[in-house]
Amino acid sequence: MSAVRGTPRTTRTRFSPAYIAAAAHVLDILSHETRLALVLHLVQGEATVSELCEELGLAQSNASHHLAILRNAGLVTDERNGQFVVYRVNVPAWRALGDGFFDELLAGRDEVRLQHFHITRERTPGPA
Repeated sequence: MSAVRGTPRTTRTRFSPAYIAAAAHVLDILSHETRLALVLHLVQGEATVSELCEELGLAQSNASHHLAILRNAGLVTDERNGQFVVYRVNVPAWRALGDGFFDELLAGRDEVRLQHFHITRERTPGPA
């Protein structure tokens, strides 16, 4: 029994230093409003810097700076298409982050319910 109101003591998960460092790094990157806006826009589909600047009201140098940070962190990818560079979210990286969330924070459970959210991990079938 715990000393607090007679409730039973629960077993707490210990997170590895590597997981904590990786999560802190990603959260630090996404804590900037411009980078978060870029990611939220790219989640809806790929875009060029010009399109992102127009949609989000950013200067090209500002957008390019923040996209470079996101790219260096592995959260977005870029690909040259003629004279344009097309940006998109790095789906494998985000999937790994999501799996880390479910595996580390939820002890492998595939569902979490919060007050206003219900998040479920959809398992993709593996190779047969």
